[in-house]
Order: sequence, then C-alpha cells, then structure tokens
Amino acid sequence: MSGEWSYAHDLVNMYLGIAYLADHQLDPEEERTFLVKFKEWMPHMSVDQFVEVWEEVKSLYDSLRSDENRHALYLQSTLNVARLLGDSTDQLKCIIQDLVDIAAADGVLHDREATMIKASAIAYGLNIELSFDEEAQRVRLSFRDSS
Repeated sequence: MSGEWSYAHDLVNMYLGIAYLADHQLDPEEERTFLVKFKEWMPHMSVDQFVEVWEEVKSLYDSLRSDENRHALYLQSTLNVARLLGDSTDQLKCIIQDLVDIAAADGVLHDREATMIKASAIAYGLNIELSFDEEAQRVRLSFRDSS
C-alpha cells in the first residue's frame, strides 16, 4: 500500500462493500455503476490512480477474511466520509443515493444491502425510506425530516 488511506479509499471501500457484502458477488452492472459513481466524485483521478486505490482497498478487504471485519471497515469508511462531508447534507444524500444505485444495479435490493444503506444514512443523520417501485422496476429512495 502506498501508505495513505484517503477519501478515495473510503469511497471505494463503501462502494465495494455495498456491491459485494450482501450477496458475495460483484455483479458486472453493480461494478459498472460503482465506477461511474466514483468517477463523478473523483474526476481528477486517472485510471491508473483509481486502479491503485482499488487494488489497495481490495487487498485490505481480502485480508480481513470475515464479513464482520468487512462490515466494520465499511462502517469506518462511512464515518470517515461523514467527518469529511459532515457540513454538506446534500453531498451525504448523494453518497446514499450512490449506494442505492450500486446496490440496485443488478435488479435486486437485498435486505442486507438495505440494512447497510440505512446504517450509513443513520451515521449521516439522515432518515430514509427505501421502497421498490414495481412499475418502474427500480428502488426508490426518499429522505424524511429527521424530526
């Protein structure tokens, strides 16, 4: 590892976690959505830089050996992002929307994915509701007042 764990690492870790932890498969559509979302946050990053971050996160992820440890790392990254973006509710909402888009990219929102997304939202001080729109065949995310 190049030494520095960055905001980019936290994002990759969160996106990998939501794409992989629930069903232990990295669906090609989830991976594609993941890459698109990451590029929106990190437009300055080259493909080589992204590959380096991806490999560092994946290496750490693989070394953890258990879902419990991976979930803990996911939550740590969630909290790191909250610290970084804490004063920007709009950006935190965008991260939650990204997680929903990545999780639902394979056409299914697993209960574990929904739980992980809700845990991230709670860490961000957001109250969310997730529902499946049968007609549109997509997951709908709505934000509620936290009052």
